Amino acid sequence: MLSILFISMFILIFLGMDLMLVLVLSCVFVIGSANFFQDAMIPIEVVPQYMFGGVDSFAFTAIPLFILAGEIMNRGGITGRLVEFSNKIVGHWHGGLAQSSVALNTVMAGISGSAVADCSATGSVLIPAMKSQGYSAEKSAAIIASASTIGPIIPPSIPFIVLGGLAEISVGKLFLAGVIPGVLMAASMMVYLYFYAKSNGLSRMPKSSFKEKMSATKNAILPLGMPVLILGSIITGLASPTESAVLGVLYALIVCGLIYRTLTFKVLYDIFLQAGLASGMIMLMIAAGRLFGWTATFNNIGDLFGDFILNISTNPTIVMFIIIFMLLLLGCVLEVTPIILLVTPILFPIVLSLGVDPIQFGTIMVVSLMIGLLTPPIGLHLFITSAIADVPIMSVARAAIPFWLLILGVIILITLVPSLTLFIPNLLN
Repeated sequence: MLSILFISMFILIFLGMDLMLVLVLSCVFVIGSANFFQDAMIPIEVVPQYMFGGVDSFAFTAIPLFILAGEIMNRGGITGRLVEFSNKIVGHWHGGLAQSSVALNTVMAGISGSAVADCSATGSVLIPAMKSQGYSAEKSAAIIASASTIGPIIPPSIPFIVLGGLAEISVGKLFLAGVIPGVLMAASMMVYLYFYAKSNGLSRMPKSSFKEKMSATKNAILPLGMPVLILGSIITGLASPTESAVLGVLYALIVCGLIYRTLTFKVLYDIFLQAGLASGMIMLMIAAGRLFGWTATFNNIGDLFGDFILNISTNPTIVMFIIIFMLLLLGCVLEVTPIILLVTPILFPIVLSLGVDPIQFGTIMVVSLMIGLLTPPIGLHLFITSAIADVPIMSVARAAIPFWLLILGVIILITLVPSLTLFIPNLLN
């Protein structure tokens, strides 16, 4: 039955069907085949039951709330304020505008929790600006495509919420575990851009005065308060991740609606519409993924996959690197959320049996999948930034190679040094 499940899945994907329908129809086909050929008598009612059960989780209520908070802040005119803030703080370094791009995406990561949203919002502003300062169109697109992968690593993070709900582990600890890896990703990119800009003679901005920096900080202080509010409420134990998402929505409405006054009823309608559509698609994908995971598990894929990996090695570190390699391959052909839905029920029992901390593994898993956003043929960030820069996708992919090597270096580091991911979450114990 497993062969039928995966063959039908790949055929439907090849035919261009939406992935959510692919997962559901593949499961229905397997259940029907089992009933017809094997007299398994699996009731078809398991399809809606497992789909509903897949999203019937308190943790998942944070997803539409964080999406809504991010939409409000992005549409409320905060990007310009954060661009100015980033330029004043790091714009005088070698690779000034590129450095600002990484700094901006690091800050935006604490607001939206979505890599694609950050990529679109910052790319439309900064790619044309970098091109005007002498950066090639390909490199400009690659910088934004890579910097925005930090989005789902620094909290809030939609992939962490999905993973935490599926694996039944603390979303709050996953959020905190992503802080240091996210900072390492940003720091490594900025170091690389410093030497890249210096060796290529790229311009940098004049150094801002202390007064100018304070003025830019004052203008950006309210947007910067969003990640402080979310992280602070979780660390101090005042709110769960879902409750912090509610605080984030209220904070965004107050800042953009009452203080900046950039929200009209028409803009709010569009914001709620887009947030609802995005949330609905994610929830449908989670429901279909939970059904697919149950079907695969029911047909013993966990035992088969576990035996395959453990026959290679039982050393936890080696097993982790085998899994990382597999995640990198999957990232080339599938999007982040579907991969999490498909492999979480299979991989977590394996790594837990080897004594690997689930919070560390969850962090490694999400960071590994970020490279998929930069690799063809599916890499979403390549499509977004190549369209903005008006260059071929493959040229952006080639220009992004140094960045995904840097991300790979961070993955290797946090795999070998678990304390980098577990230090902050352990503060909650």
